[in-house]
Amino acid sequence: MMNNKKKTIQIGWLSTGNGEGSIGLLKKILELTKINNNISISYVFCNRELGEKSGSDNFINFVKKNKIKIINFSSNKFIKNSKKRWKDLRYLFDEVVIEKISKHKVNFIVSAGYMLIAPLLCKNYTIINLHPALPNGPNGTWKQVIRKLIINNEDESGISIHLMTPDLDEGPNISYCKFKIKTKELKTEWKAVQKSKNIEIENSKLFFEIRKKIVNYEQILLYETLSKIGMKEIDINNSLSLDLSAEVSKKVKQLS
Repeated sequence: MMNNKKKTIQIGWLSTGNGEGSIGLLKKILELTKINNNISISYVFCNRELGEKSGSDNFINFVKKNKIKIINFSSNKFIKNSKKRWKDLRYLFDEVVIEKISKHKVNFIVSAGYMLIAPLLCKNYTIINLHPALPNGPNGTWKQVIRKLIINNEDESGISIHLMTPDLDEGPNISYCKFKIKTKELKTEWKAVQKSKNIEIENSKLFFEIRKKIVNYEQILLYETLSKIGMKEIDINNSLSLDLSAEVSKKVKQLS
C-alpha cells in the first residue's frame, strides 16, 4: 500500500527580534504550524541575548513561552570582544552561527527581521528572506524603505520574499504582493508631508500608516507562502516570482 503522508518540512528561523513586528511574524507562522502539520519550526536563532534590548528581550521570552528551541549568540558582544570592524567579522560570526545551528536539520531557514548580512550563512543554507518592498522596490531596512517611498512620492509598494544571497535584497524572488500607499484615506497625510519641508519623515503620520500596512501585509504574505511551500505548491528552488496580491489583500481586509 502506498504511503501518501506528506513529510513535515522543518524550518529554522533567523531574527534580531527588534520589536513587535518580529513577534507578530513568528506568532502568525505559529498559527500556521498548528493547523498545517506539513510545516514545523525547529529552532529560532537570535543575534541578541537577554538584557541587550527590551524589544529583543520580549521576542526571546515569546519564543521560550511557546516552547521553541532558542539559540542566542550576541553580534554586539562578538564585535566588542573582537575589537575589529563588523565588515571584517561577518564571515567569522557566520562560522559560529553555523556551528550552533548545524545540530538541527532543517529544509530551509526563514529570515524575518534579521538585521545582519550573512554571506557565509546563505552559502551553506537555503534561506528565504522577507523584504518590506516589491522585488523592484527600494533596498534596505523597513525604515529606509518607507523613507524612500515617501521621498520618491510612490503610489504603491508591497512585500517580497526572495532567496537570500550575499548581495543585499538581490536574490531570486519567490513571491510578492502589492498594495496602494497613495489612497483616499492617506490623502491628508501625504499633503502634510509634501507641504512642510521641516517635517521629520519618520515622525509623520504617513510614515506610521505605511509601516502599519507593511506589518499587516508581510505577516499574511509569509503565512501564504509557507503554506504553499508546505502543500508543495511552491518550490523555493525553482522560484517563479508568484504574485499573491489578490489573496493576501483579501485576507488583510478580512482582518481589518
